[in-house]
Formats: sequence, C-alpha cells, structure tokens
Amino acid sequence: MVRALLVGRFHAVTLGQARWLESLRDAPVDRLVCVVTSANLDGTRRNPFDLRTRLAMLEPALRASGKPYDVVPIDDVPDSAAWVAHVQGQVQRALGRAPGPADTHVYSANHEVRALFEAQGFTVTAEQVEGLTPHELLRRVAEQKDWAPLASEASRAVLGRPEVLTRLRAIFGQQLLTDDGELGHQRDFDSYGAQMDASLKQKLEDFLPWVKPGCIVDKGCGTGQLLVELSRLFPASALVGVDLSREFLRRCDENTYATEDVSLLFGDITAQSVPDGSASTVVFSSVTHEIYSYNGYSLEALDRAFQSAFRELDVGGRVLIRDGVSPGHGVRRLRFATAAVNDVFERFAKEFKHGAGARFARLGPLEVELDAHDANEFICKKDYLKNWHIEVHEEFGAHTLDGYVHALERSGFRPVVAKGYVNPWIREHRYEGQVVLTDEHGAVVPWPATNALLVAEKPAQPS
Repeated sequence: MVRALLVGRFHAVTLGQARWLESLRDAPVDRLVCVVTSANLDGTRRNPFDLRTRLAMLEPALRASGKPYDVVPIDDVPDSAAWVAHVQGQVQRALGRAPGPADTHVYSANHEVRALFEAQGFTVTAEQVEGLTPHELLRRVAEQKDWAPLASEASRAVLGRPEVLTRLRAIFGQQLLTDDGELGHQRDFDSYGAQMDASLKQKLEDFLPWVKPGCIVDKGCGTGQLLVELSRLFPASALVGVDLSREFLRRCDENTYATEDVSLLFGDITAQSVPDGSASTVVFSSVTHEIYSYNGYSLEALDRAFQSAFRELDVGGRVLIRDGVSPGHGVRRLRFATAAVNDVFERFAKEFKHGAGARFARLGPLEVELDAHDANEFICKKDYLKNWHIEVHEEFGAHTLDGYVHALERSGFRPVVAKGYVNPWIREHRYEGQVVLTDEHGAVVPWPATNALLVAEKPAQPS
C-alpha cells in the first residue's frame, strides 16, 4: 500500500487547496495520511487556531478526495534536523506504522519541508495550488475584505463565525504606521545589514536565556534575522518588529514572510508600539546608541524608550538590551600601528558628532592622548568605513554600564543582569595589531568592553 503524506499547518483551507485535495481522488496512492503540524500551538499569526478549529476546516476537504484518510496531529519542534524523524515517530505512535521512502509519497507546499524529506530519500511533490495561501486568506478575513469566494465551503462556515472574526482581528490587528520621519537615509543598507547579521550568533547567545515567550517585540528590527530565529525558537509566541526605516522594513518583510507570526510596524522605537501590558519581552539590539545619537545625543530619549517598554510589558516581562557601552572618563593614550590608522583618527577627531570632534594631545607621529570615552569611540568605529558618513556621528557608548542600570531603574525596572564584555573577534581582528591602549603613564590597559548586556524585569506594582 502506498500512502500520501500531506504535511502542513492547515490553519485554513482555501478554495484552491480544496480542489487540489479533491484531485487526489485520481492519485496513485491508496490512503492519505494528513500530518497537522504545530498542533499544540495557537493564538499567533503562524497558528491562529486550535487543533479542533483546524480540523473542522480540513476534514471535509479530505473526505471530498474519496480516499480513506488518517489525521495525525504533531507538536512543534524547533530542531529542523530532527524534524523528519519526529514526524515518523508521531505517525508510528498514532497509526502503528512509520512512513518510509519505500511506501510513502510526500506532498507539501513548503520548500523547507520538501528538502528535509528529500534528504531522507522520500519521493516528494510540490503542491500546485492556485489562488491565495491560507495565511493570505486569513488576512483578508481579518481586514474584512471579500474572502468567502476564495475559501472552501467548510472554511467559510468556520471563518464566518463572529468569535472567529474577533480572534483574527486581534491577532492580525497590528498594521504598518504611515508616519513620516524615516531613519537612515543615504545608508548603505547592504553593508550595514550585513554587519548587523554577522553578530546574530552572539546576540542569540546573549538573549536566549532571558527571552520570555508570549509577545516578543524587537525594537529596531533591521533585516529581521533576529525575528526569524526567535520565531523558530519560540513558535508559540507572537512577534512584533519595529523600525524607522522603510527600507529595512521591506527587507525584514522579505526575510520573515515565511514565519507568518511577525507583525511589522513603521514607527519611532522610543514610542509605545503595542498595548499596555501586552508584551512578554522587549528587545533593544544595537539600537540604544541610535536612539541617543539620532535624538540630539539626548539621554532623555533613551528614558522615553525604556518608559515605553515598561508600559508595554506585562508584570514579570523583560527588557533585553545589547549595545555598545562607554568606559567612562579618564586619560588614555592610543598608539597607532600604521600611518593609515592615524589618518582615520585625524578624520574622526574632526568629524565626530557632527563636527563637535574629539579633543586630543599629539604625543608623537603615531601617538595621541585623549579622554577614555573618546578613545573607545574611535577604536570601536574606525573600521566602519563603508558607512563612515553615518557612523562617525553616532556615539556607540550612550551610557556606562552603571548609567544603563540607573536609567532602567528610573523607568521602573528591576535590573537582573548588567555585564560588559570584549567580543573576541573584534579584539583579534580590529584592535590587536592596529592600536595599543595605555594609561597616561604608558602602561597597557585592558580593552574596554565592546558590548553590554542588560536584562531587567517589570516588577509587580506596589499594592
């Protein structure tokens, strides 16, 4: 007996899907095995409905094929490498027989699913379905556009219920804002985005132990790569990306389209993005220095951002911050390894912060003395030459570590983690062999922290 393995989330059945399922009547298979993935998840854009609601739309379409069928719900697993084995194990448990390449033909519209099964030797067919995707259908329902002619009969019956419409409108309610004031004109987005994405592994290592599932908001989402990973690792969560660059939101939309549980907002990340108490985690990844720099080097702007995050978070929710950090003030000396590095410093000293510059004393052809904060600003941005005309005006260390802690406390948070560290790759490739950092007596001092990680919680309100 040859079985057809149908793999999908099936959060709706479109008219095109219903017709395709009916066409399986003539397929050279004896039985349909329909695997409903993420069966344990609901309430997000990726999985709006519980299993019972999904089956109410799916099973009538399966019956229309005229083939005997089984439905096997399986829970979500984030590890894609183990996913095929997970499906096989769940089908084995439910039906007493695991699907294998010799007796199973796989059908799926998802190219990642197809690739995983093909890698295990299965024969796989891409579904050729006309019309909308289920996700597009649900969006039309939520937006109260003409959707009924595009849905299967069973889906029309389910999606037409008032309580279902209310649920969809709540889940799909986030819309792109239309405010003016885009950030980042004249930026080389390819270079800048690549720089941000290159640090993704380290960001995940820093953030993941502290992310609380639920509604995760990424303030300054950039290319969306962090959202993609958070969506994969927290599939039961809703995700919101906010950015003040339409170009980054366009790229973010391209990168996150397949997750379907990401809402994208165009807006100022110092302002409130989601309703009071609706977020479980708010992330500021490499953007607090931009908030500070693009608001006239104003620490009040950072306070507004943290206060907005505080309002957005539910009690026990967390704000996660990863960015540059100032070492504070004091006297430091820089010795440059080459004249080329010295030339970049001369340019920095004149142009930093829109011409405010950096005061220094020349001690020799390749040595200067200056404030520790300004020394750190130079060494951590000297290699960003592609976007120099923008980076030279940003102050990476908006706060010292203690300054961040005090700012979070002022906004009502209870700090949990506050640490600075030196990124080993930056130390090896951008610091060592290019500059030497010493105190005012010429004694070599440790490199200042390249990054700070801060985690703070919203405590219960006083009674």
